[in-house]
Amino acid sequence: MYKRNVLITLNQWIVLLWGIVLSLVLLMAIPEENYVVRSISVTLVAVFSICYYLYRRYSERFAIQADLLISINTLAQFLLPVFYLAFYYHANPHLDVYGYRYGYAITSFAALLGQTMFFLGYESVKKSLYFPRIEISENSYTRLFLVLLPLLALIWIGRFVLLSTGSYYQIYRTDYQFTSPFYSVFAQLSGYGLIVVGALFLIAFSEKRKREKNRKIVIAIIVLILEMLWYIPAGSREPIVFTISAPIFAYIFIKRTIPRKTIAVLVIASFPILAILGTYRYVAFTSYQVSRLNLSSVPATLMAAKEKLQYKDTNIVAEITDRFYDGKSLGYLLLHYSNDYDYELGATYKNIPFSFIPRFIYPDKPVFTTALNNWYKLLAGGSMPTTFWGESYINFSWIGIAILSYILGLAMKGYDYIFIRRSGKPYWIYLYFFSAIHIMRLPMQVAVIWVSFLLKTIVLAFIFTGIHSFMTKVVGKSTYLPAVLKKNN
Repeated sequence: MYKRNVLITLNQWIVLLWGIVLSLVLLMAIPEENYVVRSISVTLVAVFSICYYLYRRYSERFAIQADLLISINTLAQFLLPVFYLAFYYHANPHLDVYGYRYGYAITSFAALLGQTMFFLGYESVKKSLYFPRIEISENSYTRLFLVLLPLLALIWIGRFVLLSTGSYYQIYRTDYQFTSPFYSVFAQLSGYGLIVVGALFLIAFSEKRKREKNRKIVIAIIVLILEMLWYIPAGSREPIVFTISAPIFAYIFIKRTIPRKTIAVLVIASFPILAILGTYRYVAFTSYQVSRLNLSSVPATLMAAKEKLQYKDTNIVAEITDRFYDGKSLGYLLLHYSNDYDYELGATYKNIPFSFIPRFIYPDKPVFTTALNNWYKLLAGGSMPTTFWGESYINFSWIGIAILSYILGLAMKGYDYIFIRRSGKPYWIYLYFFSAIHIMRLPMQVAVIWVSFLLKTIVLAFIFTGIHSFMTKVVGKSTYLPAVLKKNN
């Protein structure tokens, strides 16, 4: 058994190593002008290597953990879109104004290198650490809301303040934080409704009794719809996607199986929906002040967005895929940064210590967002992310991508370890579930955002545990605790 496990470990590392070597050879051997063959071949090697590693690691014992979540992001937003976009922009080169297509191959190589070093860091300690199978035995919704009542109250107080100050639309949240030191808390709390949605679905899918399970699923769906209604008037696509993905993640988390058909249907349906929301947001900006909630204008704006989309001379699939492919910003940096700028040598990491200080304590706390337009202002505006690997590169070149990815792997194993060790305690499982959905998006962010988000999640878990301990003393012995089955799968 020991020899077999060692062989499996060697196999997956050998594939990753040879994947890096082969993709580097392809990158050097195929001319840049032949970008379709170059991009597809390098990306194919990267996808196969990463998927092979994940298969070896999780084929016998499946669990949602940081290495899997980050790998999903790497595949979805750095690699898989290349298979479509390379051919699309080859047929329509005039639409690729900034020449992103020439960076597809080198981006795929960087993603494979960074992901491999992340795996190496993640697996260098606590190799056998897996999230145990959980079963949440809850008999009452009352105590859930008693414990989360302070959070729910703060969420809706924050949202009320957002509405009253004309800051409903979330893109203005950064400016809104400076109105008052305490507004930063309200701005962040607005996004914590996902914690409640996730908790309700985790409880529902853990229920063994069919009738009770159906009742809990209905309640969870109602709360999910209410949460979505908060975001739909602004056309905020990312929080809507996060909210919709909550029941899927909860199902996988509890059942340890992937609902492939459901995911396939949602992915196909997401293209027209996301296209409409994107156009809706554009139309809303031109028709009324979207920073203020204007429910009466929503139906007319949706219809206008639908009509505009019908007459829009663009490929919807290409538009959504290109918007989803955040690897293009990394590719642009890899191709141009060293020729245009000196390396930052760690300068972009100077704000990390400030992530430990709440803004209401230190109002002059720096803004953590580091967009690509800090260096290339004419490229694509401030919404284009630098990405974790992009930041690593502009600081320390390729060595930065390798070393900092390894350090990130170590850090995420530590993060997983903290939650796995406490997964039998109240509400740690809910907060890990909440963070799992967001972790898939974190590779788009710079390092300080990683530190800030993960630190807040851990602090929230301790706060919830403290509230639960207090409530159990007031209400009585709780039967409303997550119970972790220590047995192996």
